[in-house]
Amino acid sequence: MMKESSYRTGVTPVWCPGCGSFALLNALTGIVLPNLGTPGHQVFIVSGIGCSSRIPAYINAYGFNSLHGRAVLIAQGAKLANPDLTVVAIGGDGDFFSIGAGHLPHAVRRNVNITCIMVNNFVYALTKGQTSPTTPYLRRGEGPFLSLQFYPPVDPVLDMVSYSVSTGASFIAQGITADVPHLGWLIQEAIKHRGFSFINVLTPCVTFEPPQFFKTIREKASYLKEGEPVELPDSSREQPWLHDSGNITLALKLAQTPVLEKPHIGIIFRGKES
Repeated sequence: MMKESSYRTGVTPVWCPGCGSFALLNALTGIVLPNLGTPGHQVFIVSGIGCSSRIPAYINAYGFNSLHGRAVLIAQGAKLANPDLTVVAIGGDGDFFSIGAGHLPHAVRRNVNITCIMVNNFVYALTKGQTSPTTPYLRRGEGPFLSLQFYPPVDPVLDMVSYSVSTGASFIAQGITADVPHLGWLIQEAIKHRGFSFINVLTPCVTFEPPQFFKTIREKASYLKEGEPVELPDSSREQPWLHDSGNITLALKLAQTPVLEKPHIGIIFRGKES
């Protein structure tokens, strides 16, 4: 097994202290790539534009910091050109589900063997705090979600996990940066899956979110375990069922649970490989 140091470059990360992107970087270089034993010259990491999109500079592999929203498109091209590459696309919630949303369903229907990691901090952080497609919606009178000097949310959330299930992605998971070992395991499983894999990574923005926001997500998180009862939020009218990651109907029900009520961590769906 290769060592973590083999996968780190000498470039110092410039994220804000406490940013969840550090956890993702540690998961990739300290768990995923060493455990898979894939040498850096057989790995290609492509990103878009955003805080998390700086990550190719910190990993000793082929990397490309591409255009905003185009990482999935470029990742497909790289995989088709060189099928032996391990290809990972990394971007934020705005990158993948705003400007880049049009590329996702086509990557899904082609079932290209790439792994898409969405670093979901619920805000446009690099451009200083604007609302993103995943920023939680607040009804009038509830007060702003972000710091007072920035824009309060005005639109309902775009549920990226439900979207991925409904488009038929063959591997869908949700991780959290507060648990690096589990996140590393999820990414490993996604890379080993032969087909399009999507992982929604819940992470804090320590600059543009109130501290209690991610604290709430972390405390309410529930881990999915195959064959064991699914924990549902108090507001749910559903009867708990046994988790079956091969059942897409149950996966869609699972994905529709509001992330602020009961974030489900684990493999949501594992379907047909390419």
